[in-house]
Amino acid sequence: MDDTQLNRLLTPHDKWSESPEVLDAMLERVARNAAEQHARPSLRPRGVRIAAAVAALLSVGAIATAAAVYIAPNFTPDAVIPISYVTDEGTTVECTYSLAVRSWDGTDVTEAKEWIASHDWTGIGQRGYDLGEQNPVSVGDGDVDPELTQEDVDQITVFRGIENAIGNEIPFELINEPGIGTSGTSTCTWVRH
Repeated sequence: MDDTQLNRLLTPHDKWSESPEVLDAMLERVARNAAEQHARPSLRPRGVRIAAAVAALLSVGAIATAAAVYIAPNFTPDAVIPISYVTDEGTTVECTYSLAVRSWDGTDVTEAKEWIASHDWTGIGQRGYDLGEQNPVSVGDGDVDPELTQEDVDQITVFRGIENAIGNEIPFELINEPGIGTSGTSTCTWVRH
C-alpha cells in the first residue's frame, strides 16, 4: 500500500469512518494483510532461482562468445598472459589469457594498457589456481545448479580463481572509472585436477 492509498483509507468520507474504532480495525487489517503477504514463501524454490541464474549466466556466455567471434577480428589484446599451474594431482597446465582494457565512453585508458602490457605476470596462473582452490565451487552447494556436473564446477572454480587473480593484480585506480572495463579470451580449458 502506498501513501496515497493510506491517505485515502484514513480520510473520513462519511460518519462511520470517523469512528476511531473502525479506523483502528481497518489499520489492523491492512497491517495483518501486509505481514501475511511478506511472510509467504517465494513461489519459486531456491533451486529454480539458482538454475535460472545459471541459465542467464550461460546465455550471457553464449552471447559473449558470439560477440567475440563477431568482434574477434577487432580484438587486440594489450597483453597475452601466460597461464601455468600445477594441479593438486600434479598435472601441469599451460595456456594463455589475452587481456585488453576498453573504454566505452572515450576515457583515456593508455596508462592501464601500458601497465598491463609491461606487467610481469609470472606466477599468476598458480596464484589464480590456488585462489580458486581456497574458494571452490562444489556440486551440492546451495547456490549451485543441480544440473551441473562436478567437471563443470571444477572448471568454474579454476576460471574464477584465475580471473580474480588477474583482476586483483591490476591497480584499482587504473580501471576504476565509469566506462572502463576489461575484456579477454583464453586458450585455457580450466583443468582442476
